Amino acid sequence: MSAIQPTDNTGLIVDEFISYATNHLNSVKGTIYTVSLYPPIGTPNVGVLNWTGYSVSPSTRTKIVTQDDFKPKEDVEDQNSARPTNEKSGTNGTTEEEIDADLAFLLDQSDVGAIDSGETVKGFKWNQGKPFVQGFRGGGGGSGGISGAVSVDLGDLDLSADWITIASTIIGKSEGFTERATWDVNAYRCGFGTSKIIGSDGVLRDVLPTPAYHTQTGEKTPANGDTTTVEAALKLLKYQVSTTFKNAIVGTGANEISQEIFDALNDRQKAALISYVYNVGSFLSSFPIAKALKAGDFAAAAAAIRSGPVTPEEFRKGLTIRRNKEATLFES
Repeated sequence: MSAIQPTDNTGLIVDEFISYATNHLNSVKGTIYTVSLYPPIGTPNVGVLNWTGYSVSPSTRTKIVTQDDFKPKEDVEDQNSARPTNEKSGTNGTTEEEIDADLAFLLDQSDVGAIDSGETVKGFKWNQGKPFVQGFRGGGGGSGGISGAVSVDLGDLDLSADWITIASTIIGKSEGFTERATWDVNAYRCGFGTSKIIGSDGVLRDVLPTPAYHTQTGEKTPANGDTTTVEAALKLLKYQVSTTFKNAIVGTGANEISQEIFDALNDRQKAALISYVYNVGSFLSSFPIAKALKAGDFAAAAAAIRSGPVTPEEFRKGLTIRRNKEATLFES
């Protein structure tokens, strides 16, 4: 491979660099030694993974999530997230270190290697650059009319993942991603429909500007408003899913369920409930999800999710899609 010759043509320099880099990255290879779990009882032992280019055999290629993987908030089909979240999204003053501690079990999972079936246990290293996340690309929430059955496509979800990952996937695709603080019903929001943000000082706070600024100016997307990235928004979303929104489900109230009942649910059921609460705010007595779960009647719980809130009227189609998606996930 020859060196790039001196030239004033910057386009040629870039093209040559990309060509050389592509050839190198497609041909570079090596071996990874890790700890694998071997059948029949998952005995840990040394595992050897040979890799070439971007892929690691026998795992499948991991996808790097970027902003391009999410529809902008205004482009999400019929505003699936239109019913404003009843904010329970974390206590102001929580530090990023505390958030990372709450997600520590995910970081621990990142050290688990491939098992003999060829599957790979996926983990997340939030402190090591842009996260590697499966399941966010491709597909939407389906489509359908206001009345009658609405087709629901869950093909873009990794249903074998943990409940936090599944919930974050379905919420991320339903809410849409907003890079800059944008007025949404009663607050400025960014990321995946939240009014919270991890500030530059690493502390959780409200998205700025305050609602009073909208009252004074009427600006939908202020030039001086907060901004976020997909990486930061995903971290916050997973934190909200695994702590604050789970806590909106688990409790001693009439419209809450016990920790024991929650633990007995499978990951898909947990994720469906989290998505519902993230959008609606809580279980409502008029849609007796908690009552059905306490009775162990999963069919009734799914029916209550499917018949859940789809107002205001102008967002009925999108929210009907979301309720059906959540109910179908719960039943899967």
